[in-house]
Amino acid sequence: MYASNVSGALLDEAKIVAEARKIKPDLYIVADAVQHAPHGIIDVSKVPVDGINFAPYKFFGPRGFGVGYVSERLAKLPHNKLIAKPHDYWQLGSPAPAHFAALTEVVNYVCWLGEQFITSTKRRELFVEGMTRIKLHERALMHAMLEGTENVQGLRHIDGVNVYLDCKDLTQKDFIMAIGFDNLEYKKAVEHYEAAGVVTFERLLSSPYSSRMLESFGLKGSIRVSPIHCHNLQDIEEFLEVTKTLCQMQ
Repeated sequence: MYASNVSGALLDEAKIVAEARKIKPDLYIVADAVQHAPHGIIDVSKVPVDGINFAPYKFFGPRGFGVGYVSERLAKLPHNKLIAKPHDYWQLGSPAPAHFAALTEVVNYVCWLGEQFITSTKRRELFVEGMTRIKLHERALMHAMLEGTENVQGLRHIDGVNVYLDCKDLTQKDFIMAIGFDNLEYKKAVEHYEAAGVVTFERLLSSPYSSRMLESFGLKGSIRVSPIHCHNLQDIEEFLEVTKTLCQMQ
């Protein structure tokens, strides 16, 4: 994984790839970047994995559509394909143009953000700048959520709230929080959040999608809070006010 979808922790992908290939140089490495793609830059020239994927829906794109990269050698491995096509051919049937159009608009948007800060005619440079600004904005909001503002206490300082898997170095973390309450079960807390207009998600041991990671972290569950760059400081303060109110419930 490029980043944990429970804690937000960023893994040192470049080091993992380098160390793994010291042991087995011809190792095939596939990375899951679904969680990280909306929050940071991915560069397969610097992290030479053989395969990587992300989901456009994480970035206002369409659901039911995934994007993947495969290296030349991975592309030639046996896979489902039309018999008459070359060994490295992966397309089955006709693609859905609307999905690609939607993804193009996502890229256009990030490049537009980049244009607010640098002048360049190169799309990659604009995209990198846009994603860099997204990350910096999210990091500032993450700090406010944890430490609070002059108007409201942060998660680290509200009695009755537990910040799981906290990370002091916010450069090593995407903007995801795993929290819990002393007085509320995870599912019940999510329901109270939703009633207050805040969307969060419970992660429980009973879920086959969450149990492996929760068990590895030694957690029975958590509430996943995952703001994105279009939020502002007022949104964070409102979330913290709701959180403080939930702490007073029985």
